[in-house]
Amino acid sequence: MTRQTSLVTIVVRRIVFFSGFAMLAQLAGVFAEYWYDDQSLARLAIRMETEALAQGLVSGAQTTGFTLPGALRGRYQKADSGYFARVRAVSGAVLFENCDRECAAQFLPIDLKPVTFWMTQLTPGKPLNVVGGRVVAATPEPIVLEVAIIGDRDGVLWEVLAHEVEDHLILPMSLLLVFVLGATTWSIVQALRPVGEAAERVAALNPLAPGDRLPTEGMPREIAHFTQAVNAAFDRVIELMRSQKLLTSAISHEVRTPLAIARLELEKIDDPRARKVELDLEALNRLVEQLTALARLEGAGLAKAALIQPVDMAEQVVGALAPLVYASGKTIEFADKGPKPFKGHPALVENALRNLIENAVRHSGKGAAIRVEAGPGPEFSVRDDGGRFSKPATVNADRLGLGLKIVGRIADIHGGSFALTMLPGQGATARIVFAPTPRGIA
Repeated sequence: MTRQTSLVTIVVRRIVFFSGFAMLAQLAGVFAEYWYDDQSLARLAIRMETEALAQGLVSGAQTTGFTLPGALRGRYQKADSGYFARVRAVSGAVLFENCDRECAAQFLPIDLKPVTFWMTQLTPGKPLNVVGGRVVAATPEPIVLEVAIIGDRDGVLWEVLAHEVEDHLILPMSLLLVFVLGATTWSIVQALRPVGEAAERVAALNPLAPGDRLPTEGMPREIAHFTQAVNAAFDRVIELMRSQKLLTSAISHEVRTPLAIARLELEKIDDPRARKVELDLEALNRLVEQLTALARLEGAGLAKAALIQPVDMAEQVVGALAPLVYASGKTIEFADKGPKPFKGHPALVENALRNLIENAVRHSGKGAAIRVEAGPGPEFSVRDDGGRFSKPATVNADRLGLGLKIVGRIADIHGGSFALTMLPGQGATARIVFAPTPRGIA
């Protein structure tokens, strides 16, 4: 059986899918926005590089020192790298510089009071060719950090784009996704809680009781409509069963009454042929009873189940049928094989056991010994020692007579099985097994 996917899993998968699609679309938008805006890229590159250089400032009581951060040494200590920097105090004292005189001409003059942030794009387009700087607060005086990027061999441009994507897309969208998934999952679980409670009640629901229906209080409107449809289906089942009972009662009355009248009239006739007709009428009467029972079975599985004690039931049925067995020239005995109680419909189980015994009586030879066993487990067996077929056979319920078809249907209703095994010279064994009752259920 295929395991069904929960609604929470389906919704979460779809949220993740569409969120991923939205993130890709937004990523394309962010990339296009910055890629075609050289001024913004250049400004962000200068800001990112000066912030990285500022990590090397060491403020003292009288002076401020500078050590080039390890992550930038490969970029600003390598000759002809295309990356230049100058770190100086506002007063003009240079703390670090890797720029020659020609390069320094691109920076602000030392005697000029610098602005908080400045940037100049030397040439438009890619790769980046930009110079700029910023002033950071330090003790005892502010520090000016200046950077020039010529050719951008290390791909500062891509670092800028990655930093912007992380700050403006990945982090906020991830937080949003977590909150959306959490809120959605919690909402679905809370909305489906009444549905889960209704599903647990279905197992104990008795459709035959008019007031025993699934509750709709607290359910979402759409699911409440579905539950109401299920309750309406139960009501239609009740109506169908009522009609079926009326039909079977009518058949029983309309057919049995003429049969009884015919038997009474035949009893007045003293003729061997009349006795033969009486036997035929008895068989016909038994057929009507079986057809009526078979029709009633279709709704019997919906009735409330009860705990059945196999030994008590078997003793009762054997005691009731013993006169019939002995009158036919056969014997019957009962054996307790340690059966276990099980949940079922007593009237149906009794009907099945009675059918098995009557079948053994009708089809076994004269003087046959019939043995009824209860157990082991939730089952009954009826054995006889009269031969019936010329070769071994295991007969399915589909090939049996009407009475044994009823037995097979009763087994199906109880989630069990039925089999009839016949051996030449050894009689037959009919075995009906019922579903075991879980421990702790009474």
